[in-house]
Amino acid sequence: MKTIAKLSAILLAAAACAAWPAMAQQDSTPPATNAPAPPRPRAAQFGGTITSVDSTNMTLSLRGRAGNPETKVKITHDTKIKKDGQPGQFSDAVEGVRVRGSGKKGDDGVWMANTLNIMTKRPMAKPAPPAATGQ
Repeated sequence: MKTIAKLSAILLAAAACAAWPAMAQQDSTPPATNAPAPPRPRAAQFGGTITSVDSTNMTLSLRGRAGNPETKVKITHDTKIKKDGQPGQFSDAVEGVRVRGSGKKGDDGVWMANTLNIMTKRPMAKPAPPAATGQ
């Protein structure tokens, strides 16, 4: 009987020793999920044709689609300017040129541009489909 008691005590001690590391590794933080991060919100965008340029205040006035009021855009030294996909500068913005950009619209209605894309080249027209021959 003493042998069974000793054997039971040894098995109980061995089981406790085996469970001890597992209990120590428990973490209170939930496991990480593989869910994708939510998409970042896109910056608000503006666009139109330049109707006037104020080089002193670095502002542009844009005419948008019919029915939309004139848009004023303030350009800063931090604004990233591109002309036809290449690095550009404020002096590339001239009347009659189409522009697009992103930024934040102020309470006064004037946009503070983060980016400005000056588009002097017209998009190429799609080629007409070949004429069907009825033979």
